[in-house]
Amino acid sequence: MVVTDLDGTLLDSRRQLGADNWRTLEELGRRGIIRVVSTGRSLFSALAALPPDTPIDYLCHSSGAGIVRWPAREPLRVINMSAADAALLTRELLARDVDFMLQLAIPDNHHFYAHRTRRPNADFERRHARYADYARALTQPLPDPLAMSQALVIEPPPGPGRHAELALALPGFQVIRTTSPLDGESTWVEIFPLGVNKAAAARWLRESLQQNALECVAIGNDYNDLDLLDWGGHSFVVGNAPAELRARYATVASNDDAGFSEAVRIALARI
Repeated sequence: MVVTDLDGTLLDSRRQLGADNWRTLEELGRRGIIRVVSTGRSLFSALAALPPDTPIDYLCHSSGAGIVRWPAREPLRVINMSAADAALLTRELLARDVDFMLQLAIPDNHHFYAHRTRRPNADFERRHARYADYARALTQPLPDPLAMSQALVIEPPPGPGRHAELALALPGFQVIRTTSPLDGESTWVEIFPLGVNKAAAARWLRESLQQNALECVAIGNDYNDLDLLDWGGHSFVVGNAPAELRARYATVASNDDAGFSEAVRIALARI
């Protein structure tokens, strides 16, 4: 089973799936190797990036909170946050005075409530503008108790921002750091129900297929791939990954130079 991140890994910097990587996915299919895309994107956003004929078998979206069978888009697994947990998380984030978006439950998690501080935050505004048709201002408290999929805290550069602080303050949630796919500099802190991450989704998928002995290849490019990379039996990062990750995992070419395909070739030669 090959599990790959999407943006910055399988897709190039233009957010396109290049011909080399497309052919590699097709070859994996001919060999009977299970092909999984694992992305932080919502299902709505992932479907906008992946044509219906993309040669994959499964899509893990929302950092593993949802799994669908491809190409039928058949939902196999969904993990949402209870209304009580969503209310608790909202209070905690408001108390910490951060810019955040509270995403509705899957499959409607491209809709969100937004809370702004008074500090400048260009990346927050950029994402808000991109999904303006699905955005509502957060009232305090929420108008009705609602199940949610996640919260997304957006912090301007430089550095990891308050990720570590939030992880300590929210032990009942899964707190994941990633780099903004919009400006490549801001820190996004994704907060999910406890146990939601890319590795957990891949593990669940492998077990649901009753293929616990599968050799698993993991390919990523950013901090939200760490759990997946640690889980994979053969793990690689592309050359555009942060230096910290390149020092820790086998490194292949960048996403603009078909690093995904290179990682697959190396892994298949080892297996």
